[in-house]
Amino acid sequence: MKLFKRFTFEAAHSLPDYPEIHGHSYYVEVWVQGNAVDGYVIRESELEKECLFVKSIFDHKNLDNFFDLPTSENIAIEIWTLLKHLPLFEVRVERPSIGLGAVYNGEFE
Repeated sequence: MKLFKRFTFEAAHSLPDYPEIHGHSYYVEVWVQGNAVDGYVIRESELEKECLFVKSIFDHKNLDNFFDLPTSENIAIEIWTLLKHLPLFEVRVERPSIGLGAVYNGEFE
């Protein structure tokens, strides 16, 4: 069974191709998987708490302060790292305004 929680955050960054600081809305999905014990893969309140923790780190921040290269790929890897104590399946990070996103499932750890 798989379960996901979707949340958004707003943040700024710069990239080598776009050196001026600019902002995006980031859409994140955290997917977990496992057996639905007592009807739950994970308690919704626990998944919500963990996602709010991640959001509190990045929301309305300059991602240049967290990453050498604040790409969707690196953000997805960092969220995975922050939440790897959960039964993760994958982390998706999307910037819908430009139609770009990244999916990470721990494959390159």
